[in-house]
Amino acid sequence: MIVITYQSKLVLRVLKSGETYRAKPNLSLRGEYDAMIDLLGLKCECPIFGVLKGKKQNTGGKVSGSVRLVLDVPDEYIHLTEYAVWADFLYAFQFAKPGNYKSLRPDCEELTVRRYNEILEDLQEQRKPSQYECPQVVLEKIDPSWLRNYHVVGKGEGFFRRLFFRKG
Repeated sequence: MIVITYQSKLVLRVLKSGETYRAKPNLSLRGEYDAMIDLLGLKCECPIFGVLKGKKQNTGGKVSGSVRLVLDVPDEYIHLTEYAVWADFLYAFQFAKPGNYKSLRPDCEELTVRRYNEILEDLQEQRKPSQYECPQVVLEKIDPSWLRNYHVVGKGEGFFRRLFFRKG
């Protein structure tokens, strides 16, 4: 499947050197990412997110200095989640018991145990891409052989920043 992901220039350098890229943990979302790894049975320290080409996207992830990677990923390496359900989980995670994302704190009034369990089940269930409204791709790694093309986003911004924000 063709996957689009936005990554740093460092990721592109790793791939162009022929090495496999594996993401390092994001400390601010460590618990949420650990839960995703557990739910999907991933073998990585941190998931890598992307979108399927030609499918509805909710975010482009475009950041100055980032690189848009187009990957041709074998199906067996692709895990899918519904973007909106992942967003719901990110919100709901704050109400989970510390150290146990599968259970809500007893004092949680923001959502029901039933709804929380539905979110967890939905994230875990793998469906055909056509069965997602806005599919989010989750990868364990990026193999350099998957790279089809790339585009550096905001390449000329440094020139304009220097032109308009000169000191003195």
